Amino acid sequence: MRARTLVTCDTEKAQNAITFDDLSTFSPGALVVRDGRIAAVGAPASVENSLTRAADVEIVDLSDCVVTPGFIEAHSHPLFAGDREPDFAARLRGDAPSLGMLFTVQCTRKKLESPETLSAFWEKIRARLKLIAAHGTTTMEVKTGYALHRQGEIALLDLIEAHKDEAELPRLIATFLGAHALPPEYDAEETFIEYLIGHVMPVARAHGAIYADAFCENGFFSPAQTRRYLESARAHGLRLRVHCDEMAPSGAAKMAAELGVDAIDHANFVGAEEVKAIAEHGIVTVACPATIAYLDLPKRVPARELLQNGGQVALASDYNPGTSPCFNLQTVAFFGRKLLGLSAAEALYGVTRAAAASLHDDAGVLRTGARADFVALQIDSPDEFGWQFGGNLASAVFRSGVQVA
Repeated sequence: MRARTLVTCDTEKAQNAITFDDLSTFSPGALVVRDGRIAAVGAPASVENSLTRAADVEIVDLSDCVVTPGFIEAHSHPLFAGDREPDFAARLRGDAPSLGMLFTVQCTRKKLESPETLSAFWEKIRARLKLIAAHGTTTMEVKTGYALHRQGEIALLDLIEAHKDEAELPRLIATFLGAHALPPEYDAEETFIEYLIGHVMPVARAHGAIYADAFCENGFFSPAQTRRYLESARAHGLRLRVHCDEMAPSGAAKMAAELGVDAIDHANFVGAEEVKAIAEHGIVTVACPATIAYLDLPKRVPARELLQNGGQVALASDYNPGTSPCFNLQTVAFFGRKLLGLSAAEALYGVTRAAAASLHDDAGVLRTGARADFVALQIDSPDEFGWQFGGNLASAVFRSGVQVA
């Protein structure tokens, strides 16, 4: 593959004030793929000199593009049914949303009731995931959380497991988000957490869950109940991440830092003490700026302070029907620059290296031996990343060396 510019993101430098030179950029650049892995990468002359039998090589000409690692989605909720546009319209009128998350739960549960409805449900989800892949996402964290009972949450995990490496879709990483909201059959968060711990958590890993997550927010789950849930998840072999401090301060980030979770997501209302704790514990903050824009939230995650303290800030879509129906990480990069003040290089790091770090995954970099996941962007310079928005600048997307879009 030949590119006008190749940004490998192969660096050990900190995200704060990182430049494209720091991200190991070649203009022009080239890479060789064998068996789904990168065999050589760098300047064209050195890469092509590594080829022993040029006649066996198929050349992919992307010389009018900037090529980067495939994007990593670190926070998403695509396993839903139901139309929440009325909630969006209500917010625009200044009214309270009339449907809410439990409407999504009701609609999703119905889709899980029979093999026929489940099959149709998957085809709808598959179309979403294919669209996400077409915009450059090659690895994707996918949460459950819209069934909120044992059989439904297991069915959602089984769905992820069955399709986690399907052609033309992003590679899927499953997160069990049982503690997403209180379902209608429960009236106390403590009782529901006990149910999840006793009946779902013990089998989540066997059904493909890698992570457990909880929505620790006022009106949802308290820091104390979230800690119980996450400690149980760890005891059952799951890694940990947590939604918290999205719409109001709760003290959850401090609790999560003490637990040593891999990622703290949203974090719009964290303070200076929590910023320091997050950075010192090596926890990745997963910012969701499209959600901030969609909900017109009064505070934003303190990205610059986190970076200046040595932390990493991933950028994620939070793709969901109620608070961020955004499936495009290119648009999220724009919001990362516009709302959080990140540079183009910091934003690219946010959807590659930082996002991969939040998932303990080896994606997000183009180096010898790495998976050949990359995206060709129709931009003239890497400095344009996160500038133009509202469309799709990905002219080609490759996963494990195979073009998927």
